[in-house]
Amino acid sequence: MNVIPSTWLQGAREAPLAYASVILAVAVLFFSLYKLTTRTDIPYIRNLPEIPGALPIVGHLLQLGDDHASVCEKWWRQYGHSVFQIRLGNTRAVVVSSFDDCKKILLKNSQALIDRPTLYTFHGIISSTQGFTIGSSPWDDSCRNKRKAASTTLSKSMMKNYSQMFDVESYCIIRDMFRDSKGGEIEVSMRPYIQRYALNTTLTLCYGIRMDEVYDTLLREILHVGSAISLLRSASENYQDYIPILRYMPNNEKNARSKELRDRRDAYLDLLLNKVREMIKKGTDKPCISAAILKDEETRLTGVEVGSICLSLVSGGFETIPGTLVSCIGSLSTPEGQIFQDRAYADIKRHYPNFQESWGKDFGEEKVPYLNAIVKEAGRYYTVSNMSLPRKTVSDVQWEGAVIPKGTMVLINAQAANHDVDHFGPDAGTYNPERWLNNPSSSPTEKEVPGISHHSFGAGSRSCPGSLIATKLIYSALFRLLSLYKVVASEEQPPNTDYVDYNAQKSALVAIPRDFRVRLVRRDEMELRDGGDDVVRSVLVEAEERTKGFYKE
Repeated sequence: MNVIPSTWLQGAREAPLAYASVILAVAVLFFSLYKLTTRTDIPYIRNLPEIPGALPIVGHLLQLGDDHASVCEKWWRQYGHSVFQIRLGNTRAVVVSSFDDCKKILLKNSQALIDRPTLYTFHGIISSTQGFTIGSSPWDDSCRNKRKAASTTLSKSMMKNYSQMFDVESYCIIRDMFRDSKGGEIEVSMRPYIQRYALNTTLTLCYGIRMDEVYDTLLREILHVGSAISLLRSASENYQDYIPILRYMPNNEKNARSKELRDRRDAYLDLLLNKVREMIKKGTDKPCISAAILKDEETRLTGVEVGSICLSLVSGGFETIPGTLVSCIGSLSTPEGQIFQDRAYADIKRHYPNFQESWGKDFGEEKVPYLNAIVKEAGRYYTVSNMSLPRKTVSDVQWEGAVIPKGTMVLINAQAANHDVDHFGPDAGTYNPERWLNNPSSSPTEKEVPGISHHSFGAGSRSCPGSLIATKLIYSALFRLLSLYKVVASEEQPPNTDYVDYNAQKSALVAIPRDFRVRLVRRDEMELRDGGDDVVRSVLVEAEERTKGFYKE
């Protein structure tokens, strides 16, 4: 019989303790890794629902996919909470969804939500040379000065100073569409004309110059670079803003792409400013923001701040205004929308019986109720910046038993708010301008709407300072277009009018509408057949003569 050595017996007695130590050590390691990979800048917010399913490192980013607004809207309805918290990588964010909750948190906590978060790619790389845009700037004295200057430039009292700009740019839309459609015989895409319309407006305000050709090389470069930067600002396209380790990966394409776009943007911004300097030397400069500064007419702002204002207008207007206006025309071109067109045309004639005279001088007065309703509904239905720009709390915010701490990112789901059936009714998902009118089919008047109509321009302390000029631009273009033409959708390439799917690039910060084509049917077609005046040619000839000296170098 073998005798078991005493050392073996001792090892057997101690083995369970050794295994337990190893298991404990492994458990501590995994727990530490879990805590490390789920840690966020702001701790979990008590008494505020959190969406389940967040993963280590990425949080909810994978669940959100490309279309954050639609997924968050679904979560609101699925879990029954309009306000909830999510994790974007290492960043905790609070999402606000319903119309009333968005309005409440933005207006009652206006000063607490005045800040913007800084993001690695956009603020740290793309904006490292020209400074931040007004909308993306963290709140400080410089941002306050820039907003004040921009608000003054874009105020209601200043609109009359821009009448020549509105006139020539809206005329050029009709002029070029008339030419390219061969009088309505050929279908055309609306987007290029509307893009030039919006971009020329901001170039005129900032630099006193414009581009006459739809496919001007510089114009297309500005549009291309701006749209590419918009993609890089999106959370779904840019995980490295929320997962820091990705910033240090070898051959980082995001960083390389950001630097390339930054350099290309710097090049055209410098080119535009140098053009203003040349015009000042020649004495041919037009009243504009940059010329005023270069001639020391305005000393409160630094050169960097002036550049930031110009950058903000050039970068912002050419994306949001075309997205809204092009999509609006798409809805109006459908069989249902043509009814709205006819009623708008009747309302224009009701307010302006002398049509040809009003086409030349009254196009921007915003006195036609039905047109105002179309513009307002376009802003609501087509929420081109569907998650708005993120806010950041500068102090604690009390919210229904929860305390949202200082430094928390707050995301306003403008798309969800603008299509909230609890506020707009069961047809919230339908484009219907008559929701804003009394007696829409006969002598319409605008309904009184207390407070904000929709959340596309934001609300509170960081609402869009360009909302007035954006509305006037859309109104002016529609007045001139609909008074001359009925717009009919192409059968081969019709518009997509779904408020989510109309956007061809859902991961972009600002929507890029799917392209479509339309046919232009002249309103004076019957009169022409009966030997009447050629109204279209008549108003275009008058407009050409009236505007030929506007904004020429």
